[in-house]
Amino acid sequence: MSYDSTEHEQEIKDRAIALNGTAVVVRLIGGQDVTGTLTYATVAKYGGTAYPSVLTVTAASKATTVRIDHVSAIAQG
Repeated sequence: MSYDSTEHEQEIKDRAIALNGTAVVVRLIGGQDVTGTLTYATVAKYGGTAYPSVLTVTAASKATTVRIDHVSAIAQG
């Protein structure tokens, strides 16, 4: 069984869309967690939808921008 990073990234993007605006824990590939309110939204473009390559987690007025390819999981909470 091979690992498909493109498929994994799309799963993370779909999960980010579903949890946009809620409290989350974002697990990074290195094992660190980023906790806060998730901001992630698609952008309409001609012929489809654009998925940004970063998401933002905000906690205590501090925003942390994380690249999608650095995320291993997103959980509500």
